[in-house]
Amino acid sequence: MRNRCPSCMTPIGYSRCRAIEKVLESVKVTCQNTKYGCKEAFSYSMKQKHGKACLFAPCSCPLPDCDFEGSSEELSAHFGNVHKYSATRFLYDRLAPITLGVSEKFLILREETDGSLFILHNKVENLGNVVTLSRIGPSTERGFFYELTVKAPSDVSNLRLQSFTKSTPKRVDSPQSLGFLLVPSQFSCISRQIKMDLRLGRSDRFSYYQRPG
Repeated sequence: MRNRCPSCMTPIGYSRCRAIEKVLESVKVTCQNTKYGCKEAFSYSMKQKHGKACLFAPCSCPLPDCDFEGSSEELSAHFGNVHKYSATRFLYDRLAPITLGVSEKFLILREETDGSLFILHNKVENLGNVVTLSRIGPSTERGFFYELTVKAPSDVSNLRLQSFTKSTPKRVDSPQSLGFLLVPSQFSCISRQIKMDLRLGRSDRFSYYQRPG
């Protein structure tokens, strides 16, 4: 019977033990991400809350055949040393031309000054391609503002998306997003490529936009 001791069948109550709670509050534990650089210590009761918000949570290399895992800074260094030519490079606040194959699932972007990694995701739908941008980093990071523009081959029209990135510690096929751009099939050129321009800014330089918390 539920809520009874299986041995003596005495009802089991829900009374709190204040003494034990005080003991647990006085016990200090270190973060599980200590090996990735976190130096914080906190009460045992705060362990779960800190774990969800820790900026040193490990991030995984976005390349499918690499199993590297480390802090976002360690990942940036790893990617620059080991996979230097596996990403399209760009600079913050500068217009960067991007070419994406119609059937290409993703494209890795690396900022040249700090090595931050971003993923341009591409999903093929009946009406065309759904494109969005995310960042590889702790999920609690604030978003980076970006503007993505796609021009039709005839240059008579264009599509534009202004949004903020959401961060994820590893590359996923269907990331959470604050916005996406639907690129109709007629916007791809004869070589089955989508040509676009990306401008991505540091999050603290676009305070006049409403940013996610």
